[in-house]
Amino acid sequence: MIDMTSYEKMNIGGKEFLAKTKRIYQKDLTSDCWSIQIWGLPYCRTCEYLATEDCGGYDIRKKILSGEFPLNGLPDVGKQ
Repeated sequence: MIDMTSYEKMNIGGKEFLAKTKRIYQKDLTSDCWSIQIWGLPYCRTCEYLATEDCGGYDIRKKILSGEFPLNGLPDVGKQ
């Protein structure tokens, strides 16, 4: 499997950080949880809203599990 993750250097308050980045088309996003749509189902493991009434990813998770949506989120359009 090819790692499609990009990292960009950021300077915040004089400290340098590497930030995980992914470029996607806004037109491809729905009103479901954007984090899942961008980063995929593995993002749920770190989400504080998982299994709560505030979770916005219930429907998109069902689509991922049924194969209707990519497991690792939308493709990075910056990697074409």
